[in-house]
Amino acid sequence: MVFRSGSTAPEPPETTLQATEGGSPSVGVSPAMILLLATWVGLVAGWLDLGLMVVERRLIRGEFYRLGEHFVWLIPLGVAVLMLVPGTVLALIAGLRRGGVRPGMALGLLAFVGFLDICARLPLSVWASLVLSAGVAVQSARLAGARRRATLGLVRRTTPWLVGVLLAVMLAKIGGRAWSEHRATAALPPPPEDARNVLLIVWDTVRAGNLSLYGYGRPTTPNLERFAGRGVRFDLAFATSSWTLPSHASLFTGRWPYELGVGWTTPLRPGVPTLAEYLGSRGYDTAGFVANLDYCSRETGLDRGFAHYEDYPIGLYETFTRYVGLGHRTDLLGWACILERLAEGASGRPLELKPRSREHAKRGAEVDREFLDWLSWQQGRRRPFFAFLNYNDAHTPYEPPESSAPGFGLRPVTCRDRLTLRHWAGLEKAKLARNDVRMASDAYDDCISYLDRRLGVLLDELGRRGVLDDTLVIVASDHGEHLGDHLLFFHGCSLYRQVVQVPLVIVDPQGQAAGRVVAEPVSLRDVPATIVDVLGLNLEAPFPGRSLARLWGEDSGGARPSAEPLLMETDKPIVLMNQGREPAAKGPMKSLVAGGMHYIRSGDGSEELYSLRSDPQERVNLSGAPAAGGILQQFRAGLVTMIRKK
Repeated sequence: MVFRSGSTAPEPPETTLQATEGGSPSVGVSPAMILLLATWVGLVAGWLDLGLMVVERRLIRGEFYRLGEHFVWLIPLGVAVLMLVPGTVLALIAGLRRGGVRPGMALGLLAFVGFLDICARLPLSVWASLVLSAGVAVQSARLAGARRRATLGLVRRTTPWLVGVLLAVMLAKIGGRAWSEHRATAALPPPPEDARNVLLIVWDTVRAGNLSLYGYGRPTTPNLERFAGRGVRFDLAFATSSWTLPSHASLFTGRWPYELGVGWTTPLRPGVPTLAEYLGSRGYDTAGFVANLDYCSRETGLDRGFAHYEDYPIGLYETFTRYVGLGHRTDLLGWACILERLAEGASGRPLELKPRSREHAKRGAEVDREFLDWLSWQQGRRRPFFAFLNYNDAHTPYEPPESSAPGFGLRPVTCRDRLTLRHWAGLEKAKLARNDVRMASDAYDDCISYLDRRLGVLLDELGRRGVLDDTLVIVASDHGEHLGDHLLFFHGCSLYRQVVQVPLVIVDPQGQAAGRVVAEPVSLRDVPATIVDVLGLNLEAPFPGRSLARLWGEDSGGARPSAEPLLMETDKPIVLMNQGREPAAKGPMKSLVAGGMHYIRSGDGSEELYSLRSDPQERVNLSGAPAAGGILQQFRAGLVTMIRKK
């Protein structure tokens, strides 16, 4: 056709425009464009993943996030990085394949993986998630194929904004934390002259009965035994609760759990003075390093007063297994077992893959490293420090951290063994083989032994640095553990001695009470009052309770005032680990120790009474004895009196 001068070409027909918009089916997108698509899909899916997580945890379930404070940027970043894995594969194919990869196919495959991650936050089965994600993938592929130019244009325009928002949130969180710590340390007043350091070590979930320090048949704690010879050992120390948060809250405030507002889904109540706050106001550098990420993290309120606090680790493995929805839902140990069997069948050689459980994201060695790294910085400041170290290695699923170290009995050998321990908390123990229960108990002892070895290494290093001789050291546990006694397992489910009697060792650097043993019952609630008393800082200290130093002082052999009853509490757990057999399933429980007896009252009003000295395993309930009526009445009245003090 010939066109006249000055005239314009006629508009192509609509079908031609659509063909141009959609592009030729044989023309693919470049590898760079595929990587951009993967980033875009990952960020969009990541922000949706974050939003669903917030809605599910806080608005629907009303509980802690159980993620570090950086989850607001780690989740979208993690999903974006996850999407780059299939994106890189597609980009390689596009680079090698003539004609590349069509945009519809690329976007469809990426959308499938991205939406599968979103589905992991929904209460859907695996098959439902796969079908739903496949449907989204097909529709995305059709859209990209029909409107190629518009789709790719949208990706090019919005990706920089998505990346910019992510970087802004990341820098705000990291910078805000660094600035907060700088302000806290810069505002410290001068410390007292000749002030001593304080190191509070808590072995999470370690019951006193399994420590050779207290006569256990296995040599689980030789290092703690040697260290206790330099200070005071308490033979009847009791936590204020049988699970982590209320026990730690009492340990930091000197108050009973009912005064603190803590619960399975509620943090420490604001306004209650903490030990870290008080020592910080006296010029101490304060730092916490915790391995129990569920109930010692910042969101529980236990970080209050600590200028430096390390809870959730930030790393590639941790991001994919804890923060990204798809990784959080995936049972890595189950897949590892499948790979082990396939590899062994192919090669004839055993292969052990041991993915770390979320419960043990931080082992004792990592807690030590974090503390020592901080201490290297702190020692140049010429200030006393208060450091809190929480170790979680003895908690379920009882994974012995050092398989090469000598053990005390059965150990997880097969993949089935490891799966049994990994899912221990949710298994019906009554249906397990006897050897499985024995293996869990033996592994628990192995974990305690590991904690003891770590303690020895840490104390040696502190001694080498010249720190130990100027540091008040307290070693304790927050609660114990049921290992089949009373037909119970786990903790937080009762107030029997197995879950409330804990180790307690206090070593004063002045060594005035070396080798002393305190036989009378004491409560961890008195630890804050004890610390400020030993440091000479008890004037106007806000901590109730009485200093335990009265029990090892020079006049400790004389008459002492009558001891206040020791209170212990626990609420009904969110999840019943014993399928309803646990006493706490009936409602909140309280117990008192006084006069050589242990009194327990369950939520349904039923009562139990045990002798501390003659019945350490609490096998004989004396509440029905004819002579117990008066004792029970005294305990009832004492419990009412203590609660009314609030």
